[in-house]
Amino acid sequence: MHCGRTSSRVALALIAATALIGCKRRQPAEAIDVTPSLSVNRARAPLGSAIEVTYTWTTGASLKKMDQPYRAFVHFLDSHEVMLFTDDHVPTPAPSSWEPGKTYSYTRTVFIPIYPYVGDVEVRVGLHPEGRGERLALKGQDTGMREYKVASMEVLPQTENIFLVYKEGWHNPESSPQNPSLERTWTKKDALVSFKNPKKDIVVYLEADTNYKAFDFPPVLTVAVNGRSGLTVPIENSEVFLKKIRVKAADLGNEEWVDLKLSMNQSFVPKVKGVNTHDDRELGLLVYHLYVSEADKLGSLANVVDAGPVSVPTAVAAASPAPAAPARPAGARPVSQTTTPAPNPKPQS
Repeated sequence: MHCGRTSSRVALALIAATALIGCKRRQPAEAIDVTPSLSVNRARAPLGSAIEVTYTWTTGASLKKMDQPYRAFVHFLDSHEVMLFTDDHVPTPAPSSWEPGKTYSYTRTVFIPIYPYVGDVEVRVGLHPEGRGERLALKGQDTGMREYKVASMEVLPQTENIFLVYKEGWHNPESSPQNPSLERTWTKKDALVSFKNPKKDIVVYLEADTNYKAFDFPPVLTVAVNGRSGLTVPIENSEVFLKKIRVKAADLGNEEWVDLKLSMNQSFVPKVKGVNTHDDRELGLLVYHLYVSEADKLGSLANVVDAGPVSVPTAVAAASPAPAAPARPAGARPVSQTTTPAPNPKPQS
């Protein structure tokens, strides 16, 4: 009996020691002296629309220099904490250059995908290494897993948007090889959309790129509203670019419908250029997002360019004749809409 009691005491002591070690391991890491915050240009925004997200990182006096590159993860979650979309990125400037007692702030444009969800959205952010490693413990409202609640907003139905009717000059949407949930659409040399005239100032968002090396000389894009007002955009490389163009109500005219035309000064055929031996389409611009909104619904915007007088460029023949693309029906869904994926589990990044 004595030996049994001794064995029991030893076992209990080992269990207690193991539990103590486990408790010590679960103690939260000391937070670095960085406080994240976030604001959105409008607290209520429709599905398929654009929002301007301003990120602010405030460093305290005790911050020590970070020893490796870090990225920001940004999760937009529905009321059940299911991730709807993200805006992961490298902050500007990079965290490795942050100094104590500073405030770093910058604004990014985010396009809200089309999901079968409307309602409240919670925004959480954090920092994680670009390579392998744990997320950083920051200062703020930690919701678990070192992700910090920084803002809330509401997502509205897509019907709150100005609906675009896609007419001639558009190929069928296709998925991005790098991100199958992201759709983009090639235009021909010229592409036309129409929308009902709101008879108010508008802002046109255009996010696009093209294959710069496939052109015989530098490509130039003209964005024209009713053929007389817009913006001329010289394209200098194959990188994605974003333009925000403010158009005055007077330039929309008095007609019920407004035409918005994207015109390249030339086009190319991948098969002829050796880019893709099976693709004989006439291509101009690769559009990721095309979005039009009444200006007074957008609040404060950065990097907006006022539309001015433009003229549609003279036609330049493609490298060879290309067959006509299948017609897209009037009222086809906007380019900015993406295929709705299955709901994601709670993010692990």
